[in-house]
Amino acid sequence: MRFKTTKDNLLAGITTVQRAVAARSPMPVLQGILVEASEEGITFTGTDLELSISCILPATEIIPGAVVLPARYFAEIVRRLPDGTVSFVAELSSYSVSLRYGRAEAMLNGYSAEEFPKLPEVAPKVAFAVQGDLLRDVVRQVVYAVGQDELRPIFTGVLLEIEEQEIRAVATDTHRLALRRADLPGSEVKLTNIIIPGKALGELARLLGGFEGENVQVAVAESYASFSLSHARVLTRLIEGQFPDYRQVVPKGYKTRILDINPAELTRTVERAATLARDDAPVVVLAVKHGTLTVSARSQVGSVLEEVAAELEGEDIQVAFNANYLIDALRAAGNDTVSLEFNGPIGPSVIRPVPDGSYFALVLPVRMV
Repeated sequence: MRFKTTKDNLLAGITTVQRAVAARSPMPVLQGILVEASEEGITFTGTDLELSISCILPATEIIPGAVVLPARYFAEIVRRLPDGTVSFVAELSSYSVSLRYGRAEAMLNGYSAEEFPKLPEVAPKVAFAVQGDLLRDVVRQVVYAVGQDELRPIFTGVLLEIEEQEIRAVATDTHRLALRRADLPGSEVKLTNIIIPGKALGELARLLGGFEGENVQVAVAESYASFSLSHARVLTRLIEGQFPDYRQVVPKGYKTRILDINPAELTRTVERAATLARDDAPVVVLAVKHGTLTVSARSQVGSVLEEVAAELEGEDIQVAFNANYLIDALRAAGNDTVSLEFNGPIGPSVIRPVPDGSYFALVLPVRMV
């Protein structure tokens, strides 16, 4: 097996698939990257059996074959190669690989490609195309709210729904919730209760940043979903179970509302306050009193109190929030102005872009002692 390509191509392939490689595994081959040479080009694949990422790269002087290289060392040596052409030569009888650059050579010992797990064939029940930039924005506006508790796997995923020519993505860790809607004109697809791991969608969003303007071919099967671009693919196992009915926790109204506030300015205010909040519990307090909004935090280190210009309506209120949750929701809003709706000191609060109603974030307050 052999081929020639550039350092940049090798590094692009490694960077694309490495995040799917198992960090630890009783199977050493899962800590490697499968490199396959064929007439189509060079395919790199990484997998941890739950998530798989592959990409195709250009090359010349190809002699077909496949080998698995340890991802960590492969990445480190390629990153340090000089710019220019690299000759990749694999001795498949011993699974050793020679990387030749200029008058130098680096050797890596790998594994048989036969040991690398075969990726499942996705026989789609539903298939559709979506504009890549749109899908990236949808994912980025909700994926921050997924849970990290592996003992509650439902909350580590993003609910994907499609009906009536609209796609909806929802994520929650039970302390906060994010929802994004987007139109899919002409679509006749219907999806319900498809739960995709947040990690997989986060990697997809990163990948889409390098494929601007492309459509994504989405295929959903019984246990898997795949997202295919012209030269890359993300394949992920779906999360089993019933996603909670998020509609039941969305408030129907509000007691206090802050209108037309700049989310970037409010984010900076909350960040300043959070620097002097307790490290183990970064709590900030938003208070509306006599037509004035204040943001404050206090700890043994010191305190912060800032007045924020805002248009207010409703009753006076004082609400405490986990600063990080509030900052994440404000950053994801992606608009010049947002409104904040409060439902008392312990009721759910909602952030909505103005006037766009395609996104909202719900954050539960922290009980003040």
